[in-house]
Amino acid sequence: MQTMSRYLDRVLPALHQLTERLATLTTAVPDPEARVPASPDWTVRDVVAHLVTVAPRYAQGAEGRGTWIGDPRELPALNDDQLRALGQLDLPALAGRLRSDVAALDAQLRGYGSQVPSFRFHGGELVGADVALGILLGELVVHGWDLAQALGRPWPIDPGHVELIVEGVNPILPGWVDRDQARGLTATFELRLRGQGTHVWSFQDGRLEVGPAGRRPDARISADPAALLLVLYRRQSQWRHIATGRLLAWGRKPWLALTLADRFHKP
Repeated sequence: MQTMSRYLDRVLPALHQLTERLATLTTAVPDPEARVPASPDWTVRDVVAHLVTVAPRYAQGAEGRGTWIGDPRELPALNDDQLRALGQLDLPALAGRLRSDVAALDAQLRGYGSQVPSFRFHGGELVGADVALGILLGELVVHGWDLAQALGRPWPIDPGHVELIVEGVNPILPGWVDRDQARGLTATFELRLRGQGTHVWSFQDGRLEVGPAGRRPDARISADPAALLLVLYRRQSQWRHIATGRLLAWGRKPWLALTLADRFHKP
């Protein structure tokens, strides 16, 4: 158990906002079977159904239940199994389920009062159930972007939401390091989200520590929050954002910034 921070009061309004945006986006879709380029094996309906299967995991984790994968590379199989188990609900029904699940999650987490449980997330790292909601927010933001791209609709990404997402994923990141890609790497990265917070990710012989004190950065990265999110989630190439100044690196070894996203398994 851990003492609850103010994080919950910051992340829950964002979750409700994104849930409503997704519901509005998807309930007016003309073709639920249209393919989503960012997830080419899935249709629009599949992406929304995936989010409906994901949201309850956070309630289950807080209660010490659910299926949690030690190796992130096995997560797609779990996603597919849960999609099949959900069945063929239409988009309005899926949007309604997502709303009700997020509302129930809100009530559950607030009900813990000053003590919030922790659980081991996919990858095996411990995360507080309140902070884990930042990971769920990332699912909604990124898959919402996927859907908007497929439908030709706008999907602006709030920089404050990206800050919440990074705070949420920080505790689980060591379990998402791709050992093959990070083997032998000793380097410290300082990520400055413009207008938001600064985060330090430090690799020591391929093992990641988040936020260690006293490590001199080898690569400092100044990033437009939305650009960084879409690059780390493998939705856009970093080169387009480097060319436009939305991503900028400097320091003793700035070239290492080019390899950062590849050090992790794809979310």
